[in-house]
Amino acid sequence: MSRIDAPGGTPLSLDTVPDATPTPPTPSRPSASPPRERNEVSAHGGSASPGRTSSRGTDTPPRVTGPSVSAGELAALGGKLRAPRAEVPSEVASEIQSRLTRSLGDWAVSDTDVKTVHALLGQLPPAAYRATLEWMERGGLLKTFLSEQDPGARDAFLKQAESQGVLQRLPGEPASGPLGYPGRPGFLRDESSLPASLRHAVREHSVAAGRAFHADHAAYLGRYVKAVEDAGSLTELRKLGAPRDARLPDSVLGLDRRDPEREDLAKQWRQAVGTPGSTAWVYQAVNVKQRELLGERAGGTLALKGKAELTQGNLKLGGDAQVDSRGKVDLKAASGVELKGGPVGLKVMADTKGKLQSEVKLDLGLVKVSQASDGELKVSLGVGKHAGSYTTLNLDEARFGGGVFAQVEEAGNKAEVRLGFDLQGLTAKRAKEAVDREHVGLFDEPPELGRGLAWDALPESKRERYARNGWNREEWTRVQGP
Repeated sequence: MSRIDAPGGTPLSLDTVPDATPTPPTPSRPSASPPRERNEVSAHGGSASPGRTSSRGTDTPPRVTGPSVSAGELAALGGKLRAPRAEVPSEVASEIQSRLTRSLGDWAVSDTDVKTVHALLGQLPPAAYRATLEWMERGGLLKTFLSEQDPGARDAFLKQAESQGVLQRLPGEPASGPLGYPGRPGFLRDESSLPASLRHAVREHSVAAGRAFHADHAAYLGRYVKAVEDAGSLTELRKLGAPRDARLPDSVLGLDRRDPEREDLAKQWRQAVGTPGSTAWVYQAVNVKQRELLGERAGGTLALKGKAELTQGNLKLGGDAQVDSRGKVDLKAASGVELKGGPVGLKVMADTKGKLQSEVKLDLGLVKVSQASDGELKVSLGVGKHAGSYTTLNLDEARFGGGVFAQVEEAGNKAEVRLGFDLQGLTAKRAKEAVDREHVGLFDEPPELGRGLAWDALPESKRERYARNGWNREEWTRVQGP
């Protein structure tokens, strides 16, 4: 029994309300003790109508629309009254129960049933909507409702729950850039206060949204590589900008940091969404295109080579053919002279572009060694008189190769045919650039540009290095501005 102790006074029970005027009992009838009234605090329900007397009289007491609590309960609530809990409309509950309950006579939940329940929920006000979902969850009806939805119905229901204030959508980001880097979708917040079945549906939606983002990102990378292949100059290639990674942190789920399941749920989501496509192969395509525009072969390229030579006295004629693993074909004819004295010989060749190449040979019979002016070292091992194999190594250009050859001699004339391969590695210069933190890559802005340094004021070595990235005096001046 609650009571209030006045300082220095006698405790008074809150559950006992003294009569204003005590009524003595009559001898003929025992007095009827008035019922005890609970000392309650109620939400204000409007002023009493004129003429109404005390609640202990015969008149009806004023109607109270808010909840009533005792003084002790009010103190436990911190002096604040809870809002009344919304009720589930009985006719809506009966119809939902009928539509989502299986029986021998009606053993399946049809698409019509799902649509009807969706329409019934859509007619409810927000408070009753939430109360109905919670009631459905307690009876297993919400799980049935969600499991019977097709993708379109599921999407419509989640949008309905969002419009009713049950679900909250976090802000996303729009697509950006000329190549359409995908925008980040707006995820539904995974709140621990949601009904369990609805929260499971939110997680499924988050997995689908994450996978769709990764698929859109893969399509973006495909468009980027196509743009790389279509680039006609180093300047066009550089203006594409660096390819962007797919960044989708688990913070997009909106999990509460106080949720004890937060880490496990985030981990499960990351595993379900999977790993996004890497940009490594895109950078490889950029590197190949850059080397192509510079007239070079990219690292990792394997080429098949064929060569034929005809020697008449000191005059040498021939041609080279090469096709690499990236589909590039190179045909070249050459002519020159060859001088020989004992086991040592000198060959000088000029191709159709006017480029000269010299080669010193050492013929030891079974073994032949040659060193070319471009750094290529070739060792040939004869098998019998007219056939053999050879190995080549060029440390300057990081090339390694080999193959077989055959020779035919008749009436002082000699013909030679070579078939082999050539593997392009990473040169020492490129390897150094790969680990040099001060190296300015294709998509990096030269620091001298921001400092306002003129192109002609750059050292020759810097101009040569930046030219490999598509910079020249005109482009430098244009970007730098007046």
